[in-house]
Amino acid sequence: MTADLTMASKNNVLMEIVIGTYEKYLLGYNLEMNLDQFILKPSFTTEAHIQSIKCIASSNKLLASGSIDETIQLFNMKTRKEIGALQQHNGTITCLEFFDSYLFSSSEDKNICIWSTKNWQCEKTLRGHKDTINSFAIHPSGKMALSVGKDKTLRTWNLIKGRSAYVTNTKNVADIVHWTPDGSHFLVSSGNSIDVYSVEKATVVWTIDFNKKICDFTFIKDDIVAIGGESEFIQFYDLKSKLKCFEIKVNTNRIKALKCVSASEETFLVSASSDGCIKIWHLDLSETELKARKVAKVKTGSRPTCMAIILKSED
Repeated sequence: MTADLTMASKNNVLMEIVIGTYEKYLLGYNLEMNLDQFILKPSFTTEAHIQSIKCIASSNKLLASGSIDETIQLFNMKTRKEIGALQQHNGTITCLEFFDSYLFSSSEDKNICIWSTKNWQCEKTLRGHKDTINSFAIHPSGKMALSVGKDKTLRTWNLIKGRSAYVTNTKNVADIVHWTPDGSHFLVSSGNSIDVYSVEKATVVWTIDFNKKICDFTFIKDDIVAIGGESEFIQFYDLKSKLKCFEIKVNTNRIKALKCVSASEETFLVSASSDGCIKIWHLDLSETELKARKVAKVKTGSRPTCMAIILKSED
């Protein structure tokens, strides 16, 4: 399979938003600023896999997508070309993350693979989970990682030694794990709620009840998290005050993917929903009260499953 990700004009492009879809496609959209208006324009479409795409990740000039078809497809976003496929896992690829010169991947096969982005060799396989790994997260220091799976365990990995450090049992199957940007806490979502863990205290310090199934969450700042899921609202929670501090009505019943990014010294929140819409809000963090203004929207005509964002400075 070959792909040519022919790109639209780069003039005034702030970022490129890439979604993976249930229909096997990768779709790209440029967020452009023309005068005082933000516009989302298609940048590419490619049938990247032979089955639905489950996860994507981006870093610098690279984009990786993982699928039910058990493969990871790789793209060079500078040359706009497909550069190959990785076939090491047995089962659906469930999570992807770039860190420094490595790509991490997890799968239904219970393993995490660590790939060198220099030669695309699998340098290490982390084994220990007894069932599908749903999500993993690399600590900002790069020295350790967390993973959660259907075996109802939260596992901590020592990435310096390349082995499991310790295992914690979870009451329910955890869906997503993320570190806060400063690495002082980590959040684990399960169903309708998120447990907030303090690294210092090594325990849950707060549980956020979203009341609806959570599909994704992202950090606005170190201590503010935005949550999306099977709700018509994106809700914002302050980890310090332990209170809901803001919400956005999105007029859809399922946010599948949510990302917060900074571009041109401005902060944007990007959502992709099951109705095929990508929406972008400009966030004003300068005041004591958070403010949001929707600046762009596009209907993709597909069913998004995941999302990655490539900033203009990474092109």
